[in-house]
Amino acid sequence: MSSPNLTIEEENLAIDDMKNFEEHCECARDNFCNFVQKNQKYDQDQIDYLIEHSLGKDISKVFRVGYILIVWSFVAVWIDNFLIPAALGYSVVQGEASWITAIPLIFLIVNATLKAIFIKYRLKKQISWLGAYWSAVPYIGFAFLLQTQFKTDKLLYKASKDYFLYQKVVIKREVRRFFGLKSKTEETELG
Repeated sequence: MSSPNLTIEEENLAIDDMKNFEEHCECARDNFCNFVQKNQKYDQDQIDYLIEHSLGKDISKVFRVGYILIVWSFVAVWIDNFLIPAALGYSVVQGEASWITAIPLIFLIVNATLKAIFIKYRLKKQISWLGAYWSAVPYIGFAFLLQTQFKTDKLLYKASKDYFLYQKVVIKREVRRFFGLKSKTEETELG
């Protein structure tokens, strides 16, 4: 199926160029890939390695799941903070345990199960069911998720932590901006 005007070498070069173009486009759409390319912490060999391995592992999907888990935990913490004390207070006032006392425990179990199902559904073969349940642990699950995904690749793990810390700064800045607050760097720049 070779073209009559191209040699096999020219065809192979064209195919390689197309693969490089597709990889470039895929990287341009990937936030982690963009972060790695612009980060001066890494040399070119490390950048190439991180790009190649991050696109193959779909790291941005892991981060999206992690961000959802963090927001989910922020919502759940308020429920935990109100339901558990209220149920305990009710039990103390009534002098006995009842279904009302069990509601926070039921919520905790259902919440963890729904998180595990969500994680497994989103990451499919990237994580086991046991790993999904460990990742569903409130408040620390995202750290476990990162550790399980990158435990054998130290450079990818380090870059992922750097990316997460960078995203944390970006989110804080956007929240401050939303509420009309100036960050410390903006205050020093303005004098």
